[in-house]
Amino acid sequence: TIGLLAGDVGEKTPFVFVLGFIPMFFAAYAYRELNRAVPDCGTSFTWTTKAFGPYVGWLGGWTAVLATVIVISNLAGIAVQFFYQLIGDVVNNEWLAGLWHNKPVNVLTCLAFLSPATFIASRQVAPTAHLQYVLVGFQLTVLLVFAVAAIIESSSSGTGVSFSLDWFSPQGLTVSAIVAGLSGSIFAFWGWDSALTLNEETKDADKTSGRAGVLAVVSILCTYLLVSIAVIMYAGVGETGLGLANPEISDNVFGAVAMPIRGDPWYLLLFAAVLVSSAASLISTFLPTSRTLLAMGTYKALPERFAAIHPRHLTPSFATLVAGAGAAIFYTVLTFLSQ
Repeated sequence: TIGLLAGDVGEKTPFVFVLGFIPMFFAAYAYRELNRAVPDCGTSFTWTTKAFGPYVGWLGGWTAVLATVIVISNLAGIAVQFFYQLIGDVVNNEWLAGLWHNKPVNVLTCLAFLSPATFIASRQVAPTAHLQYVLVGFQLTVLLVFAVAAIIESSSSGTGVSFSLDWFSPQGLTVSAIVAGLSGSIFAFWGWDSALTLNEETKDADKTSGRAGVLAVVSILCTYLLVSIAVIMYAGVGETGLGLANPEISDNVFGAVAMPIRGDPWYLLLFAAVLVSSAASLISTFLPTSRTLLAMGTYKALPERFAAIHPRHLTPSFATLVAGAGAAIFYTVLTFLSQ
């Protein structure tokens, strides 16, 4: 997302992240209060149904489901890119590093990532949470080291720029640029509500899930600000070379700047972190999707089969399987038909 934002708003990328944070924070705070009053795994679907009627709730539920299916497929796609880049660089094979450009190979690899993610998400919640501790801990550690290194090396990078508080000001931005940047920023925040959709499966459910949602939004903002500022300071926002607005690297900024910042072989840790991040996000994004489908099945907005709970794992396994299949179909069709 950083490369796309840099193309729209340049050095104002931190401002756009803060702008995207504001509605997300208020939503998270509202979810916290709604969770305390009316805990339900359907979250926005259930709450809008009870507040505004089934028509609005049905629209809200389908919006959430379709959006998360799109997110799931994109997360798997990012995992495919960095998987081949990581393997190709480890064995020093340029052809292998670029194999993700091959559409049939890309799709098959994406399905190979989606299958175990769907399986893990359909199992018991506690082991999935413990796996997330490891995955998220690793990626945040690597990102912190990477950001600090980028800031230290920025003065000698040749493309770097000095930090400025003006990056947090909207001055100089057009309305269209702000709108474009804001849509990317909000997309980047996606997924903070995962813990809230598990509110009926959580200890101290009236407090834990809501607190987790608010803390998630705040921690995401801090991470994005640190990393985006560090990368801008190192690479700048030019349209050539390592510049973040360069269309040749804007869809994969980390893949371009990792080696110059950390050097060989340490840059491979960043590739691994993004790969792990995609896997972790992929698993966690299945949780709100399947719980929304579960609630829609329970309230008869979908066939009752979606409300089925696995007798041993106590999870909506059928809804999880449908979400995985939907993401696989979406990614496969769009990969071959569209850029």
